[in-house]
Parts: sequence; structure tokens; C-alpha cells
Amino acid sequence: MEFYFSVADLLDKIPNKIGLTFIPIFVFTIFAEAIVIHGRHGNYSWKSTGVSSLLAIGHILTQAAAHGLIFGVIAAGVYAVRLTTIPISWDNWPSLIALFLLADLAFYFEHRCSHRIRLLWASHSVHHSTEQMVVAAAFRLSWTPILSGVFLFYLPIVWIGYDPVWVFGMASASLTYQFFVHTELVKRIGWLDWIINTPSAHRVHHASNLEYIDKNFGGVLMIWDHLFGTYQPELAHIKIRYGLSHARSSPTNAFVIAYEELWQILKDVVRARSWRERIRSVMGPP
Repeated sequence: MEFYFSVADLLDKIPNKIGLTFIPIFVFTIFAEAIVIHGRHGNYSWKSTGVSSLLAIGHILTQAAAHGLIFGVIAAGVYAVRLTTIPISWDNWPSLIALFLLADLAFYFEHRCSHRIRLLWASHSVHHSTEQMVVAAAFRLSWTPILSGVFLFYLPIVWIGYDPVWVFGMASASLTYQFFVHTELVKRIGWLDWIINTPSAHRVHHASNLEYIDKNFGGVLMIWDHLFGTYQPELAHIKIRYGLSHARSSPTNAFVIAYEELWQILKDVVRARSWRERIRSVMGPP
């Protein structure tokens, strides 16, 4: 999960109230969930939520630092050599639907690659470091926006002619939706679990159980997981275990969570005895 669009540019093209509404909604949802969990189980891990909040702050700061390069140089450069110009506006439904599907497909491949390429996993694993499935866990985001490679998967959409503001705005809208699927309070909801990314489907994705690893990569739609063979429903007889298969050395140190896997990659590259081993240490599976 990464945010690369310019808030100022995006708000030029959508009603300001939409952009401003979600911050209080996020805060309200976090506290409402905490109250319900405390009422049902007698406790809520505010420490884990605090770590998630620190990671979110670091993500915002690093994203701001990299914004000019990612959005203003790379995406703008690709758009300058686009194949055509695809008109898009809020009343151009065919163009909006096409962009939504393309962005959702791009997210699927980006997400799947982030689980299969170690350098990308070093960033994405930050999001999987939580051992509790609460909405605040959605804010566990990387501090390495360039190395995460997320933006690269959306550039083909820019190249065919979609305005980068709309492309990355659509990607961020998807991530806004995904905030709400990080919870255990919503149980399985029937056929919807098969079609869209629901809390049940996303719990499976965050699980470290062998039966669930590398499943349900979809952002909003599950159709890509069905098409490419990565869909897995939540099973009643398997208790989900959250967190990383190889946990960080500190579950509460935000810097360790953000950078330890990258540091481990660097050590493996230094220790490698051949260039093949070095490449595998960086580009091979986690």
C-alpha cells in the first residue's frame, strides 16, 4: 500500500469534501473498533496501534520526499510520451470504469510481485508485520517508496493515455477502500467474499498459515485471483495466525520494522560468493 498522487492536484479534480472526509472517518473507525473489541474481549492493543501510527507518519514523510521524483518526473515523463490522450471526467463512465479495472489489475500484479520478489517484499513486509488484524494495521506502510516499486506497475496505464493524477488517484481510492477490510469484526458475508475484497478475504491474505500464504492479492475485486489461481476462501477449521513467517527482531521498533529486511538483504549480498547468489538475494523470492 503506497500513496503517490498529489493531494493538491487530485483535489482540483474532485470535490474537496471527498478528500477531507476520510481522515475523521479513519479516526472514528479505529476508535469504534477499539471500543467494540474492548467490550467483547476486555482489551485492545493500543501499543500495536501506536506502532502502526508511527509507521504511517514515516510513510507520509518519505512519500512527500519522493513525490517530486515519482509523480513530477517519472510519471510526468511517461505521460509526455503517451500513445494517445484518453479523456476522463466524473461524467465519462466508460473511461472511469476502464481506468478502475486497469488500476485494480495493476494493483494485483504489483501486490503479487511484492510477495515474490525479495527487494519489493522488504517494503511490503512492513504491512504484514502486525500480529493483530485491526483497521489501524492498514497504516503499516513502508518507508522506502522508490525501492517498493509500486509506482512502476501503474506507469503502463499512464503510457496508454490516462492522466497520472487520475491513475494514482484511482489507486489511492482503492487503498482507501482497503482500510476497511483490515478487521476481524466482520465475519464471512457469503457470495461477496468471492467477488470483492472483504474482511474475510483479506484476513486470508494476512495469514501466515501455510494454507493461506500468497493468496488473495486483489485490491477491490477478487476476479484477478480467480483468473490467476490465487483465490483462497477463509476456512472455518483453520485458526488464522497473523504476522510474518520470519518475524522482525523487534515488534515495536518502527525503524526495525521498516528497514530490517533491507539490512538483511544487504548482508546477504555482501556474504554471497557469486553474482548469481547476489542477484538471487535481491530479486529471488523472500
